[in-house]
Amino acid sequence: MKNKNVINYFKQVHADKVEYNKQMARLKQLPEDYQIVYKEIQKFLWEFTAGDGMDMLTPMLELLDFFEEGAANNIPVLQLVGEDVGAFAENTLHEMQAKTRINELKRKMNERIAKKISN
Repeated sequence: MKNKNVINYFKQVHADKVEYNKQMARLKQLPEDYQIVYKEIQKFLWEFTAGDGMDMLTPMLELLDFFEEGAANNIPVLQLVGEDVGAFAENTLHEMQAKTRINELKRKMNERIAKKISN
């Protein structure tokens, strides 16, 4: 069983790496100013990741989608995210953490209820 878990872990790491490389290829298609802002936000968010940082793939993909839409509509990147990119990045981080924290709180609440009702 342990070997299967290790194999599955490495398969997931490989799949995550493939997905990350696809995201980076898409990023290279955006205007240079979009790339600069995206990479800075990415650096900021990765300061708060768990483990290998792959938990950021989904939020970074959502950000990339947002940036692609903005670029497609010819919106200047600082108009898209605001002049205070740090505040935008912080708000993005809070939204990500809130989603994670809310799910954890709901899970714990359900466990407490199940434990109390089953007694």
